[in-house]
Amino acid sequence: MQYTNEAIKKRKARKYRIKKFLAIVAYCVLIPLLLYNTNLIIQVIINPNKTPSFLGIKTYVIVSGSMSPELNVGDIVVVKEVDTNTLQSKDIISYREGQTVITHRIASIEAKGNQKIFYTKGDNNNSIDNTEVIADNIEGKVVSSIPFLGKAVLLLQGKLTIIMVVLIFYAYFIRSEKVRNKKEARRLKRLEYEGRSIEDEQ
Repeated sequence: MQYTNEAIKKRKARKYRIKKFLAIVAYCVLIPLLLYNTNLIIQVIINPNKTPSFLGIKTYVIVSGSMSPELNVGDIVVVKEVDTNTLQSKDIISYREGQTVITHRIASIEAKGNQKIFYTKGDNNNSIDNTEVIADNIEGKVVSSIPFLGKAVLLLQGKLTIIMVVLIFYAYFIRSEKVRNKKEARRLKRLEYEGRSIEDEQ
């Protein structure tokens, strides 16, 4: 490695460009995430009984095998808010039952008074669900699914996993600090060898 002033300036300029590039990338990622999360928080405050959506899209992780083989444990379903009058038998919907969201297929639809009642069934279940689903409890219609990705989401929800991630970041921080200190010590030694001071390098 060369220690001439020109070489040092080039390395500094390269490091500055890299840091600037990483900062731009971080802003491009963090700002949309901030806006997205702010939007979700506002929705939760306005309507706490509905899952917050982004542009009418919601996602859920499948946690049971009731819709197998169409949907398996660990799949993520993409749910779109729709006019419930457009729903038909055999459509797969996500609906809220208390604090739980269930994703099942519509088995039949009946009219009771002024509202529609949706009866659902899991593809892997032997009988129709006991719950009479009303339009207000429907979160939306399943329009797509992403296999296996939900397993990573479920894993990250575990306390042990969170602790492990924190420990890994802590170990990385400690190692980075040691590396930085070693580089600084080598730099000072080099300056001493060249008979220069820190101010001279700046």
